[in-house]
Amino acid sequence: MKTIKPLRILAFYTLSSSKYGKIVSGSERRFFEISNSLRRLSVEIFTIEYLPSISESWGYNSYRSIGLKPRFRNHDFLETLRLTIRGLSECLRHKCDVVYSPGGFPWSRMIIILPPYIVSFLCRKPLVVVFHHLHAQSQLKNVNLFMRTMIKLALKHAKICIAVSKATEAEIRQNYEIGRTLTVGNGVNVDAFREIESRRKTYDAAYLGRVSKEKGMYTLIESWSRVTKQAPSATLVLIGGISDDFKNECYSLVKKFKLSKNVVFTGFVSDKEVVTMLHSSKIFVFPSQEEGFGLAILEAMAAGLPCILSDLPALRENFNDSAIFVKPNDVEGFAQAELALLHDHDRFKLLQKKGKELAKEYSWDNVARKELAALRLSLE
Repeated sequence: MKTIKPLRILAFYTLSSSKYGKIVSGSERRFFEISNSLRRLSVEIFTIEYLPSISESWGYNSYRSIGLKPRFRNHDFLETLRLTIRGLSECLRHKCDVVYSPGGFPWSRMIIILPPYIVSFLCRKPLVVVFHHLHAQSQLKNVNLFMRTMIKLALKHAKICIAVSKATEAEIRQNYEIGRTLTVGNGVNVDAFREIESRRKTYDAAYLGRVSKEKGMYTLIESWSRVTKQAPSATLVLIGGISDDFKNECYSLVKKFKLSKNVVFTGFVSDKEVVTMLHSSKIFVFPSQEEGFGLAILEAMAAGLPCILSDLPALRENFNDSAIFVKPNDVEGFAQAELALLHDHDRFKLLQKKGKELAKEYSWDNVARKELAALRLSLE
């Protein structure tokens, strides 16, 4: 019987989320969960990352952290050179088989794409890139010519590009010349979000994720102002980190619509607190303007919350029959959907049931097995 050699992977996770909190994005959560499952499949991952370590922040040891402090914060070229040299050294020292970029976009900075691309090229190791979604084309147009060229070269060089949804895979193929792509998906730890005891519903609605403009916060807050005209005590909780710059805009909007008693900002909270707050809420609203999968939605469904979502291709693909969909940026549409779901007991129960059943179909271990197959395929 042929023995399969355990894989050794060098991962570059150099996104810095200090402006939002400790762990805030779907890409960070996905990388932790995938690396944790891959470790159980005897895959050894060495991760070049900025401190604090994602894995250590979660209280686990899902990979071997090569932690660095950002040194050249305002000089991408020097920081890229530093990361590349360290990557070359670690790839050779640990005899890694694959260079892995689990963060995807934003790629407007050299430090995200150039180090894994150069290390892969010089060490003659396959490059595997994970895409969560593409940013709006208006944002990509702001990327300078050098970076656009580097992105094209890196993706052309990549042995396999992994997407979290068919919609994301289609976007990649539409915008870049690439080789092989595979859709692997995302998962959820259903047990972590299962309700242990009956909780009082403190909040009428909840949002989970980065509190940012592209996540539809203007639409959400204004729609909630219309909800409170019919339900003056209705409360919305925004669970997630928020940058200092955007915080002032959000607070001004809340003040403008006189929602200081109706909108709660939590900032970054622990996983345990996330679960508690979801179970303390009646419905989940996700008005994002762009999305590659919608991991927070899956977690809300696992917690038993009926969901109202932006009508985006990736969200339709994953949650089509299990949620209410509203056109992105449609303030009145979201307000009407929120009011209707809060008062329609039968539809509330139906969507709650469908969401829970859908969440059970997703497993991080299954996703990790697909990702491992992709990683091994890159070696052929």
